[in-house]
Amino acid sequence: MSATPDPKVTIAVERFGPSGGIPHTVIAIPVKDEDQRIAACLSSLSTQEGVTLSDVTVLLMLNNCTDGTADTVRALAPSLPFRLELHQVALDPAHANAGWARRLAMEAAAQIVAADGVLMTTDADTILHCDWIEANLREIEAGHDAVAGYVMADPTELMELPPAILERGRLEWEYQQLAAELDARVDYEAHDAWPRHNQNCGASAAVTLRAYRLIGGLPPRPVGEDRALFEMIRRIDGKIRHSLEVQVVTSARTDGRASGGLADEIRLRTDPDHPCDEALEVAVATLRRAQWRFELRQAWDDGKIDALTDAWSKTLRIDPEDFRTAAHRRHFGAFWAELEGLSPKLVRHLVTPVELKREHRRIRRLVDIARNRAKAKARAEREAARRRVA
Repeated sequence: MSATPDPKVTIAVERFGPSGGIPHTVIAIPVKDEDQRIAACLSSLSTQEGVTLSDVTVLLMLNNCTDGTADTVRALAPSLPFRLELHQVALDPAHANAGWARRLAMEAAAQIVAADGVLMTTDADTILHCDWIEANLREIEAGHDAVAGYVMADPTELMELPPAILERGRLEWEYQQLAAELDARVDYEAHDAWPRHNQNCGASAAVTLRAYRLIGGLPPRPVGEDRALFEMIRRIDGKIRHSLEVQVVTSARTDGRASGGLADEIRLRTDPDHPCDEALEVAVATLRRAQWRFELRQAWDDGKIDALTDAWSKTLRIDPEDFRTAAHRRHFGAFWAELEGLSPKLVRHLVTPVELKREHRRIRRLVDIARNRAKAKARAEREAARRRVA
């Protein structure tokens, strides 16, 4: 459950569109002063393919808006093919941030969705691909507990940025794809196999109501609440799919509404001393983290963790008793998260701008090695199959 209680707030609610049964899909969107962009977001939802939109509810949580967002939404509501809920709230300074706004939106959505339903969330400055809802549902129906969509920055807005920001952004993006591939190839999980990405972004997230309730709801962090959501799902060994089939395009503006969001990341790329995205760890640490996680998961699944306590405690440089305590967690994800908090060997070493080109070359070499090993393994398996047939 959430360690911090939700703020005592009064939420004004207006409802538009078709009424009917309990929705199976509810899309929760936190909104702050988005009268210039909310129409495009709602339009992209209104043209979704492969789903019956009258069975979908879109819930907007307008927090501390001072512009005409609410009036814009009211004007659009009659033309929208889905049920729309317009929630308005004034948050106090301690809670007036994207994390709390998204939590309130998700909690309100969880109250109205079907027991076997799906909660989705995006941002008000984001345009959803025409099959975004269907693609999310397809991944959930395949057995996943949550889906992290692939988020792309608006190319037209990107081209307005200075060349230095674009170049650093290009290198970071390429590094992120290579890191995702290395992680997927070294720490193989059938439900999240390569090809995949490694973004965990509120601009495109979906989770079953069951998983959402199991983790106690969205962690209400002022910044990074989206990544925290997926981290909590990992801790209960939930199956997360980082799907390349679920796609959105989000704003590349530098005057974002949420502190710590994409806008801040883009703006900070002008600072040569500011580390790269937290998903970008130096190459050798990326490999080591994936390898250790894979080996420990295998030992966990085989029931051999206790027998390996001394060896792993030495490797990770932690007290054996701390390791044993962590090993008694109910889920591997919680065990691994605790180890990451205990071990100095698992402290994240983020790539700095000065290191970016060098680390880019290093991680590319590591990915090439992983690819070659995968090819060699596939050839060996084909040869073995051929011999069995012969």
